Amino acid sequence: MPSSREVKNRIRSVKNIGQITRALEAVSASRVRKAQARVLASRAYAYKAMEILMNIQAATASGGALHPLLTTREEVKTIMVVLITSDRGLAGAFNTNIIRTAQRFVQKMGKPVQWVAVGRKGRDALVRAGENIVAEFMNIPDDLRISDISPVSRLAKDAFLSGEVDDVFIAYTDFINTLTQRPAVLGWLPLVPHDIEGFEHIKNFAQVSDTSGNQDYEFEPNPQAIIDEIVPRFTELILYQTYLESKASEHSARMVAMRNASDNASQLADALTLVYNKARQAAITNEILDIVGGAEALQATLDKAAEDILRGYEQAPKISGISGADDLTKIEGIGPKMAAALNSAGITRYAQLAQLSEEQLREIINNAGMRFSPSLPTWARQAEFAANGDWDGLRDYQDKLVAGREA
Repeated sequence: MPSSREVKNRIRSVKNIGQITRALEAVSASRVRKAQARVLASRAYAYKAMEILMNIQAATASGGALHPLLTTREEVKTIMVVLITSDRGLAGAFNTNIIRTAQRFVQKMGKPVQWVAVGRKGRDALVRAGENIVAEFMNIPDDLRISDISPVSRLAKDAFLSGEVDDVFIAYTDFINTLTQRPAVLGWLPLVPHDIEGFEHIKNFAQVSDTSGNQDYEFEPNPQAIIDEIVPRFTELILYQTYLESKASEHSARMVAMRNASDNASQLADALTLVYNKARQAAITNEILDIVGGAEALQATLDKAAEDILRGYEQAPKISGISGADDLTKIEGIGPKMAAALNSAGITRYAQLAQLSEEQLREIINNAGMRFSPSLPTWARQAEFAANGDWDGLRDYQDKLVAGREA
């Protein structure tokens, strides 16, 4: 079990991480609102613009497409995938999902692929996988403008028009709502609907309207001039919209991930606090047990010392010619401990005690580590009465003593 100090340090670390994740959640929440407003504001325009373009193409084309970017290749030899991810992590499974979806799509196509990485996380994943990366774009600002993604669009258009690639796809994350983001692969170039059988993540911005053949369009100056003008712009518009979708999805995913991280940090801190309290209680209990154990050990030592004293009294040497020992406690001022001390010094009979001087008694008591009794000067006289068996005389003498001393 970890020590209280280790648990306390871990609690502090978890709480610090929780503060960071809450701050990141607040930042992402503010960015989500802006990104969501932008993507919803432009989505309807982008979808409607592509629908009109498809309808014009269907209504006016006779025997072929009006623009090279609308021309489908008979044989697809090489494809290009523009992978849109984030530059930073801490967004849950946002980057992982779109990267895996793009890789599954490429495996499904079974064609040589050129990768264009938009975002550091996608670039790093493609490098680790050993993919063919022809270009990478990073640090694109959140307040995106068409000019910011024009280099990506120009690269893809040039590769398609030159015949270097025959299909261009955009792998991005479609923003559904704050809690739901769906990885998708959009058929970009040529600007026609793509249908990849068996791949559920394929997406098209627009389909040809069922009534397109009945719609009457008036062109000024002519259809070809209109198509030549709007097709390149619509090409950039599609990339612009997909990037907005990815940005809104990224901030939403990061906000949700940081919220979950904050909740987990709070729960972990509570669990660690419980562990810390248990460890502290265990430490207090151990200290109490140590104190109780020490007291018991001290009591055992005192009991053993008392037993040793009594054993010494019982084993004290006897004076030759004298059987047994007298009860020295009959002398006023001599208790059991004092009697044991005198016995240890070899004084076991009244006659012996009667022959000792006050100085000798003081020396014996001092060697035994005991305090002197006020009645010590009268012990020899009392012992003399007891040695002669004059118990009445002893009682009369003791009655005359005041506080153990002769009056």
